[in-house]
Amino acid sequence: MKNSFVNTSNVARFMSAVSDLQNRGAGEACLMVVDGHPGLSKTTICHWWAIQNNAVFLRAKAEWTPRWMVRELLESMNVKPRHSFQDCFRQAVDALMSRSNQAQIQGKTFAVIIDEVDHIGKSAKCLETLRDFSDLLEIPFIFVGMQKVRDNISRFPQISSRIGQYVEFFPASRDDVYSLVNELCEVEVGKDLIEFLLEVSRGRVREVKEAIMAIERFGKRNNGTVTRKAMAGETLLNSRDNGQPIKVRAD
Repeated sequence: MKNSFVNTSNVARFMSAVSDLQNRGAGEACLMVVDGHPGLSKTTICHWWAIQNNAVFLRAKAEWTPRWMVRELLESMNVKPRHSFQDCFRQAVDALMSRSNQAQIQGKTFAVIIDEVDHIGKSAKCLETLRDFSDLLEIPFIFVGMQKVRDNISRFPQISSRIGQYVEFFPASRDDVYSLVNELCEVEVGKDLIEFLLEVSRGRVREVKEAIMAIERFGKRNNGTVTRKAMAGETLLNSRDNGQPIKVRAD
């Protein structure tokens, strides 16, 4: 499978929200929530954006405490944490400000992305610490998780009131699936097989990519365009719901 980044409708939705966040009226409203069901490329898209903008990307841990979280934040910016939490917090403020200023000079948007934020969705101490950074520096913090993130954060009005943008990721559209197959697959794929993939994957990008790998393996063993008829009886992907293989049907 080609190592390419595909601009899907979720990418466009994410980029639009980041732009709107940068143009916000209230400086303190610089939190953003990205949510949606698993398998819709939230992590992939946010990680790609972080690389493009030299932003910070962290994955929350189930047992995170504010101290552990801030130390990981410092380490992600190549700063050696000091001993006390107070010193670590000051280090983080300085490092984040420096990265933000550097991004402005380069014409980029700096932000801190916290993936798997569900792990700390009920941790007032962790969320309040992130809010402290955001309030002090007015730097965007992007919280990425599943659909319970909104409900969890709504329990903390001081945090939810600072959320400037909500972005919900949706299953890939027909155009998205065609783009993913045509831009990632290393063999030519017939429209009938792409339509079948759209049906059985239900727009879940993770499953679409799994199917592309299967199509490639089949295509490289056989000559010509891989059609639904040609691949009939072959396993296209595994069902997320029951773990059973989904085979290509001829009709």
